[in-house]
Amino acid sequence: MTCTVPLTWQPARLAAPVLSALLALLPAAAAAAAAQTAAATTFTLDLLSPKDQPTTTRDFVNVLGRTLPGAGVRVAGEPVPVYATGVFARDRIPLVQGLNRIVVEATSASGHTLTQQLDIERIMPPAPVVWPVDRLALDGASLRPAEAVTVAPGEAIEVAVRATPGQHVEARLPGQRWQPVPEQGAASGSSGRYRALLHFEGTDDVEPAPVQLRLVAQALPRGAGPRQILTQTPGAAGQWRRNPERLYVAGPDGAALLHGLHEVRLGGPFLAELPPGTLLHATGRRGGHLRVQLSPDTSAWVAEASLLAAAPDTRPPHAAFTTVSAIGNAEGDVVSMPLAARVPYAVNALTTPEGRQYLEVDLYGAHHAATWVSQRAGAKLVRELHVEQAGPGRVRVRITPLAPRLWGWRVERTAGVLRVLLRPAPLLDPTAPSPLDGLRVALEAGHGGLDNLGAVGATGVPEKDINRWTADALKAELEAAGAQVVMVREGDDNPDLRERARRVDTSGAELFVSIHANASDTTGGFLRVAGASTFYKHAPHRELAAAVQRRVLEQTGLDDFGVVGNFNYTPLRLTTWMPAVLVEQAFVSHPADEARLLDPQFRARLARAVRMGLEDHLRSSR
Repeated sequence: MTCTVPLTWQPARLAAPVLSALLALLPAAAAAAAAQTAAATTFTLDLLSPKDQPTTTRDFVNVLGRTLPGAGVRVAGEPVPVYATGVFARDRIPLVQGLNRIVVEATSASGHTLTQQLDIERIMPPAPVVWPVDRLALDGASLRPAEAVTVAPGEAIEVAVRATPGQHVEARLPGQRWQPVPEQGAASGSSGRYRALLHFEGTDDVEPAPVQLRLVAQALPRGAGPRQILTQTPGAAGQWRRNPERLYVAGPDGAALLHGLHEVRLGGPFLAELPPGTLLHATGRRGGHLRVQLSPDTSAWVAEASLLAAAPDTRPPHAAFTTVSAIGNAEGDVVSMPLAARVPYAVNALTTPEGRQYLEVDLYGAHHAATWVSQRAGAKLVRELHVEQAGPGRVRVRITPLAPRLWGWRVERTAGVLRVLLRPAPLLDPTAPSPLDGLRVALEAGHGGLDNLGAVGATGVPEKDINRWTADALKAELEAAGAQVVMVREGDDNPDLRERARRVDTSGAELFVSIHANASDTTGGFLRVAGASTFYKHAPHRELAAAVQRRVLEQTGLDDFGVVGNFNYTPLRLTTWMPAVLVEQAFVSHPADEARLLDPQFRARLARAVRMGLEDHLRSSR
């Protein structure tokens, strides 16, 4: 970047010591506002992005900057909006090959002009890798398996490498013979990508060890380098024979079952949360996870660090499911399933096409022997209990409530019984101006602390502060409506996610709302993604999320980023005792959204919208 004129013009302002003293007397939020006002009196032009990027291979560039609010800005000759924060952006400015000079010009209301030049050279992308034609070569980073893999007999192990095209590649699993690894796409031209799915011969245990690979010259000129390369994979491969007694037990913090292993930002999708002591039959390993066989038709993955090896004399658990009953108590209805065996289970909340909600409890390692399905007269919430053999070694108990909506449920496991507690909807005062009157609401401001800032936009204000300000505004709204509010985290503390979920569960609340702000990858543009969204995990909570989202859009004018389900944010996932939603207010990565989020009046409107959405849902639940 090169400057063509001085970049700062400052009117008279308070001396720094005086200003600092005044700021020190103000509360944190007021001090932040005063600091913003003081900064706004300084006419500057700062380019925030790109920084230190003299060259690029892309055919466009996105420009982000900041100046005095109210100034006019042109980027590459085009006027762009300047938001209340002074931030401006222009996306996807075209670049030609070679040097591109982009002029950014800001003009204050008083007519002062500042200019910056941004020089970006667009260069050709690097040429694709060309394999040498006079010698063998391979890419060590492409070797697979890259992590420890243990499989069951008959299960394949992927072996792969990128190497000189047109050659002969073989691999040998530990203790096995050499097997060919064919080149992929060789029929349409050599690709240099070699891959095979290899199996162990026999069914015995094989101690994990690296896979041996050799690349043998088949199409090299005479006199070329070595005719063979021998190497091994960074990951080890092994086999476990079919052994139902290879048992592990969930450790003191329990264990989370996953459907598969993959990169998902919030770690899911989750199949179940298992309590300490649950027995699991391991059939494979990949990296730090074990594959466990829950029933003949269902397997899952679990972090090995959450398990302990079962005692050597532990027998595989199996349950003969004989009885289930429902009885009422002070909290609601209790569905009891005697279950002495420590078998794994999963509880899912579902909705019929007609909108009725119900629970399904899958018991793994069990068979259906129930001839005793009873409901006591004191049970006021359960309409029907149904038991079926849903699959080999898998019993399913369906719990259908009387009401079309489930308000809350909780699962408790003791040494001999699995209990599912159903919670009734709260009693609302029909004479109160707001259905929130007398209700308790758990409220979480996302992120917090020194190391968990959340997303940070162009102004540098961290998401944790925005969340806290909106949560405080929502607290005031709820209390004005007569609700009791429990703050999941106070001040700037940063409890871990499971502790937040525990605080919600023990708060006695009837509703849970988590407040966050969203952010997106800006490589495609700063103005590309904007708007509000409301998230939920469990199907019965969708209606609450939809009610809040409708009001937020109506009251704020934000773009609609949608109602998002099956969201695996831990406090949402673990909160089932009450309806739970997460409000992503807007995108701090979008300059217009960020400016709104930094406006106290906008946050007040947003908080009012969330309160109205909660009230709408409560009224529809009567």
